[in-house]
Amino acid sequence: MVIGGRLAGGLLILTAALLAAGGPAAAAESSADIPFLGGKLLGARPDRVALAAGAFNVIRNDEESNLKNNDISFVGQAEYQLGRKWYGLAPLAGIMANADGGVFGYGAVYLDLAFGDWVITPSFGLGGYGRNNSKNLGGIFQFYASLGAAYQLVNGSRLGLQMSHVSNAWTHDPNPGVEVALVTYSIPIVY
Repeated sequence: MVIGGRLAGGLLILTAALLAAGGPAAAAESSADIPFLGGKLLGARPDRVALAAGAFNVIRNDEESNLKNNDISFVGQAEYQLGRKWYGLAPLAGIMANADGGVFGYGAVYLDLAFGDWVITPSFGLGGYGRNNSKNLGGIFQFYASLGAAYQLVNGSRLGLQMSHVSNAWTHDPNPGVEVALVTYSIPIVY
């Protein structure tokens, strides 16, 4: 529990530092794209708003002791992705809510890997989960990981698919975790 608490504290400090460091100087230092695996790691871009809808708890593989409300439910998600990046890495903040009243707010870091018009976006962070009548995830504190693939349209918006995992990484008992499948649409915010 102490190790999990220290890790959580460290991740919170990292996320806060990245949010604070997203000023003009940071954008200028890392605005160039970086060649990576036949594509490119995208540098600074405009901030983005991403909206998504899909299914919460798409992989139902829990133990019988945690089967209370183990059904699939509708979920909506909204994210704000900061476009100023530090060597390709940038912070985001998001909220996810499902039809059973479960709400998860999170902060994360992400990067964009572009292969032509396709953009792969992994992200990792942490947040807090309010269960209501939704699936029991073992407690409030949760880790968040996602992987998205989107096609960038001519106007800069992106349409794609995303798979996310939310879990407490054994900082609570039980640790059932949940997988979320989403259809995403994001738009750049031009000032």
